[in-house]
Amino acid sequence: MVDESLPPFLKTSPPPTAPPSHARIQALYASTSSQRTTNPTGYNANSQWWSSVLEETLRTGWINGEDGDRLILKVDDSLLSRFEDDQGRRPKGLGGVIEGLVNTTPPTLHPLPQFLSSLPPLHAPASLSSRFIGRPLWWAVSQLNPFGSSTEKIEKEETLWSKYGKGKEYVHIPLLEQSASAFTTHISNNPVLSYTNALYDLESFKEEYAEACFPASSSSKKLSSGVHKLSIKDIEILVKWLYRDCGVVVSDGSIIKVLEADQIPSDHPITEADRGVISVINAQRKVEKQILSIEEQITQSQEKAKKQLAKGQKNAALSYLRSKKQLEELLTKRIASSEQLGSVIRSIDQAKGDVEIMEAYETSTSTLQTILSNPLLSSDRITNTTDALAEVMADQEEIDQAIRIGGELATMGGKRVEIDEDELAAELADLVVEEEEKLAKQQVAEKKEQEASKEREKEPSKKSLEKPIEQSMRKEEQSVIVGLKSSSITENNSESKAKRTSDEEGTNEDWQNRYEDAELRKEAEKRRSQDEQLRKEEKRLLAE
Repeated sequence: MVDESLPPFLKTSPPPTAPPSHARIQALYASTSSQRTTNPTGYNANSQWWSSVLEETLRTGWINGEDGDRLILKVDDSLLSRFEDDQGRRPKGLGGVIEGLVNTTPPTLHPLPQFLSSLPPLHAPASLSSRFIGRPLWWAVSQLNPFGSSTEKIEKEETLWSKYGKGKEYVHIPLLEQSASAFTTHISNNPVLSYTNALYDLESFKEEYAEACFPASSSSKKLSSGVHKLSIKDIEILVKWLYRDCGVVVSDGSIIKVLEADQIPSDHPITEADRGVISVINAQRKVEKQILSIEEQITQSQEKAKKQLAKGQKNAALSYLRSKKQLEELLTKRIASSEQLGSVIRSIDQAKGDVEIMEAYETSTSTLQTILSNPLLSSDRITNTTDALAEVMADQEEIDQAIRIGGELATMGGKRVEIDEDELAAELADLVVEEEEKLAKQQVAEKKEQEASKEREKEPSKKSLEKPIEQSMRKEEQSVIVGLKSSSITENNSESKAKRTSDEEGTNEDWQNRYEDAELRKEAEKRRSQDEQLRKEEKRLLAE
């Protein structure tokens, strides 16, 4: 619940600062510059409180109204009246507060006339002469007089109000910096895409950026309900700051050109072409406003004609309809004019884009010519370099082969190992025979296991027939193994003989050996087939 005893500016929603206690408010209203010596800590706290109140009430429009300035503070009696409480009391020490905000480093408040007339940026370091000239004469005399008093002279509140108030206007630098930051952020998020969209006058700049550049509070305080935008005077101050101190726009006071991020202000001054474009743009805007006005008049004439007709005044209704017809003809002409002006603006943008493209072509051409003029890119130099590269690559290949051959000799102990092909063939044959014997024994063991399981289920009388059969099977197995060994030995001997005579007999002898090997394998397979048939026959007899 709002305390009704608070001054009106503290009853706003949200308030510019947290409302203090009643006793604290009385102390704030009674604070004057005389407390600088008697109670410096308390005076500094009071001054900081009033400084934050001045900033926030100026930003939210409490001081100058909704349509008033938000960056410029006018110190006069109307400012004091905005801070009156319900009992009519006014703050007594605002003159000292303003004096402190003006003389602090860097200054919070900057006199408006000096701000507009200053050519160098305000943040630039001042020269020695300007620092000396800016000091009062009594300060210079006191520095020269070693016996002078070092005590700071405290001026009365009435004197400070007369010096820093009485209708003087100041630019609030922190709020101005916040607006400039909002502008650069907006341009970064919404870059200018065409030449004509980068040109403005003060009025069109205000329409485009008055709300987008509104200062955000450093303490993230919310704004009260209503419209919050910069005034035309605020825009003038902001443009001056953006041009002189930030370098993000170019302006001659009436024309404003928004620069891209990589553009330098000195390279893009305001030209007669820029002024001509602004004239065309303003003409189109004026025609568009006329179109809106004509459309509104047509609607009004239509409504008036209906009302007169309802009253029975046909002549008056006819007059309004005639006026409506004339307005419709004028609207058609204005729309055509607006389209024509829009076409001109688009042509200007296209021509400007063509100029930029040609500049890019010229730059790329000169850059490419500079690169191609390098002696390293001459045809003779390229031919010599590629030939030398081919020779070096060939040398590297020879070195690589030599290293590889040397490595092979090193792993062989430096001697060539003679390999006996006959021994390899004999060893291979032994391995084949060994594998075949293992396979045959495995097959015989599996068959014995199967037969034994079957015989255990038969009568004991049949067991007497098993021994002769097993003996015959062992004999057959031994004969098969002997045959395989003999065939392997034969194959081994044949291969050995074939190897010895291969150099003499050539290709025909080699094919003959392969044929004999195939015949031996065929005979061995035939024997295995016969043995298998014999076993099947014996099993059949046992089953009977």
